[in-house]
Amino acid sequence: MTSVFDLPYLDQLSQVSSFDLSKIPDLWPLVPVVGKQPYQKNWVNKQCDRSEILAELETGKATGVGLKLGNGLLAVDIDGESATKLLLKLSGQNTLPVTTAWTSGRPGRRQYLLSVEERNWLRCRNLRIGTGIVGDDGKEECLEFRWLGTQSVLPPSIHPLTKKPYTWINNPLETPPALAPEWLISLCENWHTEYVSEDEIDLVRFPARLFSHFGRQLSLWLLARRFDNSREKHGGKNFGSGIGSFTLLAATRILGKSEGHIRRLLREAKASGLIRRYNQSYGRITVYYSSLERAIAIAGLDQLGPLAAINIDDLRNLHIIATEVEAQHLQRASFYQQRQEETQQIKVQDSNPEQPTTQMVAPITLLTCDKLARVSRKSDRFIFCEPGFRFYGGSQAAIAQSRGLSAETVSRHLSNRYRLEASPVRGFRRDLPPIIKKQLVERVPHLKNMPPKICLEEGLFLMGGDWWEPHCNVYLLNHRLVSARRRRSHLEGVTEKREWDDKQDLCLKTTATPISEDKFLLSISSKNCFSTEIKEIETGLPEFKKWGKTYREGSPLNWNTGEPNLKSLQPKSRQKNQDKEKQK
Repeated sequence: MTSVFDLPYLDQLSQVSSFDLSKIPDLWPLVPVVGKQPYQKNWVNKQCDRSEILAELETGKATGVGLKLGNGLLAVDIDGESATKLLLKLSGQNTLPVTTAWTSGRPGRRQYLLSVEERNWLRCRNLRIGTGIVGDDGKEECLEFRWLGTQSVLPPSIHPLTKKPYTWINNPLETPPALAPEWLISLCENWHTEYVSEDEIDLVRFPARLFSHFGRQLSLWLLARRFDNSREKHGGKNFGSGIGSFTLLAATRILGKSEGHIRRLLREAKASGLIRRYNQSYGRITVYYSSLERAIAIAGLDQLGPLAAINIDDLRNLHIIATEVEAQHLQRASFYQQRQEETQQIKVQDSNPEQPTTQMVAPITLLTCDKLARVSRKSDRFIFCEPGFRFYGGSQAAIAQSRGLSAETVSRHLSNRYRLEASPVRGFRRDLPPIIKKQLVERVPHLKNMPPKICLEEGLFLMGGDWWEPHCNVYLLNHRLVSARRRRSHLEGVTEKREWDDKQDLCLKTTATPISEDKFLLSISSKNCFSTEIKEIETGLPEFKKWGKTYREGSPLNWNTGEPNLKSLQPKSRQKNQDKEKQK
């Protein structure tokens, strides 16, 4: 076992012996540390006197002191230049007040100490936001909030890497801890880390097909999955513990609902089986939510459908987001179908000897183009296509069929007039961005001499001297559709197994399976009726002794294969008892 005195950074005992605690306020709860960690048992609840800490420092058992946080003291640890940029990005136009601060001397490393009012204590927590950038020490740089159960090493403790003491930027006697601003407490309360890209920071996976069955209850289920307890232990990654915890205040702000409405949604979600149970204590709600597979089984869906990564702020407009996801999924599937049909036509053309064979173009001669196949030009409103262009997806009727809504409702969800006009009382749809859509129109040739009245009755319109037939819209949506192959394969396996079990039960109930007489005589279930034949078979089986008892291998033949089964060994005494019971 490595002794404390064997650590490499204890060469600075001369610096430790002259440890000065005069710049640390007397009311601060301190704890002795070695490197960066406390070494005493139950240090969180233990009260250490200043004289005891100085004695530990003089004897060399400790290399510094740490400040126990919580109960009004919140530390913000900035670990690296990337963490500084992240804090500037998250703060927006806000800034940190002038407060107590210190540094280890490494570039980009510093800590700020802030005081928190007692009414906001329940909103603070321990939080670590990783930046995804590895520092010079081989660890990920991060922005960390430290609260109850944690401590921060104070100057002039010795840093284990630099072998130099921590130094004050603003010592607490001259610059006491400032009051934590509201934006910082709100960030500590509501933030959870999951980096998908630089622009998509706080996302949650949304299965759009479940909204038709569960409705607004799904927003609480997604919120619980987003605030899963496993994120705090694994750097923001969700490992699916099935338990989510969030404050009632955070839920009201994210979902835009009142506290009574959220409590009613919790009761409805529990009744529907979307969540198993929930607890509420001191304004914090702990939700034990069901898995995705169970939610799909409750909804009775055969397919998972599209799965999109949406922003957590979009949960208040989940009914409109579900329509957008279905539209984007339908367009993507349609484009894939179009490419499959074009590939099939090329294969048919190559197999026909009368048609000239298709020649592959070298990649060097290919020119990039932002237009679809047979698209002549684009405008702010229309996409003009040549005759023979095949149109797929994007139609409001197809989207309405996937969503289980009427075409009028889908048209309203995808209309900027409805989206950009917030509701008068609660301000719903206030944060919805305008949707960008363009309509596909096909040029109809040989209609220049046709009477305009007939063309207008057919739904055509005249533009640029040509008649055009309107088709479906193309929606320019930015939702990131994610893959769920493991989920789909697992669900398909469960569904196939369930169908196979149902078929087996149906066969057992409706049909009588013929069994050959020889296999029935040799089966283990026929011992009561045909005991003599079974005894003849068993007497020829080998016996052996183990642990002072005699054992015999039992190997009745399999019904289907006729081969011996390897069964567990039974002691001979148990076999005698069974024979006596049969004789009685």
